[in-house]
Amino acid sequence: MKTQPETSCIKPTKPIRGFPVDHLSNMKPLHSNGITRKGRAAVGAVPPGATWITMPPGATRGPTQRGVKLGLWSFSCSWWSLFLLLLSGWISMLNAQDVAPYFRVSPGQVQTHLEGNRLVLTCLAEGSWPLQYRWILNNTDITHFSPLYTYVIPEVQRSDAGLYQCVVRNRMGALLQRRAEVQVAFMGNFSGEEQRRTVSVGRAAVLNTPTVSCFPRPQVTWYRDGHKIIPSNRVAMSLDNQLVVLSARTADAGRYYVQAVNGLTGQNHTSPSVYLSMAVRNRVSQ
Repeated sequence: MKTQPETSCIKPTKPIRGFPVDHLSNMKPLHSNGITRKGRAAVGAVPPGATWITMPPGATRGPTQRGVKLGLWSFSCSWWSLFLLLLSGWISMLNAQDVAPYFRVSPGQVQTHLEGNRLVLTCLAEGSWPLQYRWILNNTDITHFSPLYTYVIPEVQRSDAGLYQCVVRNRMGALLQRRAEVQVAFMGNFSGEEQRRTVSVGRAAVLNTPTVSCFPRPQVTWYRDGHKIIPSNRVAMSLDNQLVVLSARTADAGRYYVQAVNGLTGQNHTSPSVYLSMAVRNRVSQ
């Protein structure tokens, strides 16, 4: 009686919820029972020495909803951090490029304008925008800070003459411009009335120039009875435009007046007359 060879039968193991770790590098879920009836390993069978990692009930092998939320939150924070970093760098770059105000052109020390004309003062400054300007006349503020870099007077008057300054400012600081003198050329009328003077023959006759309001100082010419007086060794004019007649004669009597001319405005005015008469001195008999 032949004895049959003993055949070993491998009892299938009970499937465990989880997945094996194959060589710690290839993690794939296998069949619940990797052994066939004939004892051969089925496709996806658990290799010898594999270790099962159990998972709690209800767990899944894919990413959880909480993990997705954490990933999105982390990405959002990273994006905002990058944005804030770029924004701070941009602001720092702008601050580094800020330029304090400075003047491109310095004003002339003296400028003369005709009374009644339009006056425009300009403050040419550069620097980081925005720039604001303020104007000063004789150390007194005449405007507030504004974006206007010009100061306009439609009809300048003699009272507008003085020392003007411009102040320009931005977020980096303020700068005061050099003073500019503004002069106003004008000519008013002569003041006073007609006068009468009497001078003894042989004495000096001094006639003062009638007062006239004028800038700049007018050019003065003396006339007697409509004729221009020519200076000579006996008749002269002082620095104050006084007419001096030395050793007056009877022929020097007459009507004297002044004609004043403003060389800038071209205005011409005639003064009130001064009537000069001669008195003859009586000789004392001895």
